[in-house]
Amino acid sequence: MAGTDTPTWDPASWLKQWTSAMQLAPNTLVQPILPGWTLNVNAFNSSSPQTEAEVLSKHSYGRQLGRISEALAVLVEVRDPKAADERFADFRTMKAEIDEIKAGNAQARVERLLADLDLLKVLDSAAHARLKDELKKRMPK
Repeated sequence: MAGTDTPTWDPASWLKQWTSAMQLAPNTLVQPILPGWTLNVNAFNSSSPQTEAEVLSKHSYGRQLGRISEALAVLVEVRDPKAADERFADFRTMKAEIDEIKAGNAQARVERLLADLDLLKVLDSAAHARLKDELKKRMPK
């Protein structure tokens, strides 16, 4: 039928539009895990890098693993309270080591906070007094 506009499918145009749409997702996601370590998430090692990037923006791998470890510790204690299973004993050992590292890092952060408070006492006595009072309120009695 001459003069009738029939839509035709143009594969090249479709591919160009699809490629443009895929540019909305990051090509690579890099998240530092430890100093000197990075994790690259891309289409080669993740089926959904955009989803993974969104999850990581809310919950880091460390936070995810920490929550899983806490939940697993409860289940291990229920299942094996006497530590008879070597696999559970290995988990308990690993978790105790991680908890020790966390406690040490928490102590270091508090020590830095105290040093900052000492500096603030010199630089801004009003802010120092306000923060000191706030800390006192939060201390258990």
